[in-house]
Amino acid sequence: MVYDDKTVVQAIILLLKENGIDAFPPATKEGVCTKEYVIVKNSGASQIGIFSSEVHYTDIICYVPQKKYTELEPFKNRVKEIIHNNLYPRVMETGSETQDYFDEEVKGHMVSFMLRNNVRNKYI
Repeated sequence: MVYDDKTVVQAIILLLKENGIDAFPPATKEGVCTKEYVIVKNSGASQIGIFSSEVHYTDIICYVPQKKYTELEPFKNRVKEIIHNNLYPRVMETGSETQDYFDEEVKGHMVSFMLRNNVRNKYI
């Protein structure tokens, strides 16, 4: 499927869902973590030098249930592979990744990584 008419967040959520992964925008997933899922969130933008281009950032936040810690890294890698195989070069990894931690509120282990995409700012 072509995602050119979608925002990056929309494209990633649709792509992950088409590949059998539950994916949500921020503040829409409720309850405790009973199965793996992903939150896809805009993380700001910055201008590239003096040019009219910007880098937009997107956080991919991966969760697995409390008793499935050893599945966190393979899940994260699967999500990365799906995004890379379908949205590259529109979306690329930045190399920035958080350490994993246990989120007491949702009773799940979490890790996140950041993606970037370059766009022309038509307002500059």
